[in-house]
Amino acid sequence: MSKILYFLIPAIFLMSCGPSGTKPAEEKQTLAEQEVYGDKINLENTISGDQLYAMMQENDSVWVTMRSKILTNCQKSGCWMDLDMGNNQVIKVSFKDYAFVIPIESEGKTATVEGFAKKELISVELLKHWAEDAGKTQEEIDAITQEEYIYTFDAKGVVLE
Repeated sequence: MSKILYFLIPAIFLMSCGPSGTKPAEEKQTLAEQEVYGDKINLENTISGDQLYAMMQENDSVWVTMRSKILTNCQKSGCWMDLDMGNNQVIKVSFKDYAFVIPIESEGKTATVEGFAKKELISVELLKHWAEDAGKTQEEIDAITQEEYIYTFDAKGVVLE
């Protein structure tokens, strides 16, 4: 009897730790296939990058859960990533209070993030820092001479697939 409980209790625990709600069959994954960073996020009502881009045309900022492809990410420590918003737009995702990072080999994976999206003016200094983190050449970094409005996202948690 104790051997059965030894295997049954962890199995019940693993089944209860998955996200609540249902996902379409093509999106279902086991916990072993997902990488979770930061706080647990709410996967209900997840939107695409295209949907977020449309929302940002009418709102200064919005709290959402978004799922999109990672176009690039910090190659030094994994402290940010760029997600595809469609319409040739990118959103720069940072991690709330710098509490976590993602693996530097995350480019091309799909990320689901929950947090606060907004459009903000970024300084030349920070733009150059991000270019350096992305592994850009010194020539590309030196070409950055003006601050720029970009879409940003402060994620409380990330699920990588």
